[in-house]
Amino acid sequence: MANDPDGCGESGTTVTANISIGERHVSIANFDRVLDSGVPVTLSVTGTPATFVFIEPRAPEIGLRIEVSGHGDAPDINLHNISARIALRDGKRFFEVVVTVRELFHDAYPLLCSVADHVQLGGMTPARALQVTLDRMSSLLQTPDSLSREREIGLFGELLVLGGLIDRLDAAKAIEAWRGSLAEEHDFGLPDLDVEVKTTTSESRTHWIESLTQLVPKVSHPLWLVSHQLTSAGTGPGASLPDLVDTIHARLGSDVHRDHFESALSHTGWREEHRKRLTTRWTRRSTSLGYHVTGSFPRLTPDDLRGRGVVIDRIPTIRYRIDLDGYTDRHDLPEIIRNACDFQGWT
Repeated sequence: MANDPDGCGESGTTVTANISIGERHVSIANFDRVLDSGVPVTLSVTGTPATFVFIEPRAPEIGLRIEVSGHGDAPDINLHNISARIALRDGKRFFEVVVTVRELFHDAYPLLCSVADHVQLGGMTPARALQVTLDRMSSLLQTPDSLSREREIGLFGELLVLGGLIDRLDAAKAIEAWRGSLAEEHDFGLPDLDVEVKTTTSESRTHWIESLTQLVPKVSHPLWLVSHQLTSAGTGPGASLPDLVDTIHARLGSDVHRDHFESALSHTGWREEHRKRLTTRWTRRSTSLGYHVTGSFPRLTPDDLRGRGVVIDRIPTIRYRIDLDGYTDRHDLPEIIRNACDFQGWT
């Protein structure tokens, strides 16, 4: 320990990290303990230029202090809860990043460490390091302006099936069966079977399969694949994705079911603000079809590949395409799959 270089008083201490992350920063747990102690502390970050994380409970504020030369000003970063300033202490000049909201001290600490790393390890100026860190945090939290076209098409197909199931089952059971929003292997889990939904805008009935296990049925639980082919409706009958969301919403009846639907929908990436960008109206290019995924149905499975001596543990990702044009499924179509294929989301 040594005296605080900013002259914060006898109670102020400088601490060199004895438990660190990557040998550079005090761990978050130890930082919290120091924070809870309620005394002014300066934590040295080893490297060049001289850098310190400081805690000043009386202000209150925490921040990062980096020794600088020259006479430039700190940038105005135009944020409410974090600021930058130039301070003179013991004849030295420091660039300081300061957070003044006590409730944010814990969460701000990793940000301060990141700025220090950009300066000491990346060779950035403090102002540049702060801006880069803030930009990356902003990108991390940014909500996409819209769904990707692939996700739009995929969600449209799942909602067509959901609409058919609502007509066949009651709304609560249909929504409960919808698993697509939970990133499970099959889009719908019904009492007697599972359903995987594939939707394409291609002229051929070709679909991407995202993993080796996507077309593997659960034990004693048949798997059916519903295949939709869509095309732009132009001025003819059809619906945009927001139109279809509204159609499903209107069929749910009670506010409880609507709340469950909206919750499930939000987990797919759907946001109300996406509506204005999802303007393409879709219609069926051809009749939607159901296929029992068994026997000669075209697919790759882990058991098939292992049986051929393939060491699949060495293949971390497999994505492949199947072509169902002309493929005939001779199994009797369950009524519930027929409903899932026939739902019309538009008039």
